[in-house]
Amino acid sequence: MSDPFKNFNVGATPTATTQQATNTEKPSVTVEQVIPAKAVNNPDTFENTTTKKVKKGPIKTVKGFIANVKKFFTTTGTYIGGTAKGIGQGAVAGSLVYTVGSIINHVRGKAALKAGKEIKNIPNKFLAVAVAGLTIASNIWNASLDATQKQSEIDHRWTGH
Repeated sequence: MSDPFKNFNVGATPTATTQQATNTEKPSVTVEQVIPAKAVNNPDTFENTTTKKVKKGPIKTVKGFIANVKKFFTTTGTYIGGTAKGIGQGAVAGSLVYTVGSIINHVRGKAALKAGKEIKNIPNKFLAVAVAGLTIASNIWNASLDATQKQSEIDHRWTGH
């Protein structure tokens, strides 16, 4: 392999001369010498190195079943509670946004009517629905995090993870 920087001249003056490349190297492998992929005797193989599952004893099986039932009811209850809380908070937040938007539109409309101008109202219905939806979504997100934490605690206590 040749050095690509062999013929570089780093002179400080513009009168520096460069040498012509006279070294013509032949490639180390020619096209005729290359082995085609289909001529290789060892095709790609796959060896499954995973171990078989170890059977659990009857006590661990019962504990696992109890843990799964507890996780199901805990997760379901957490999601139901988070959704209900989100709907309640979303209704309150949405109604507040709608009411405030209506008041602002009313006051701006009266002022514009006196001035003889036309104004564009705030889209308070859209904003109220958006705020309510975001409130519900954030409560469901928090319920998801709480459910995951509770599942982890159940696993730790009942199965030893």
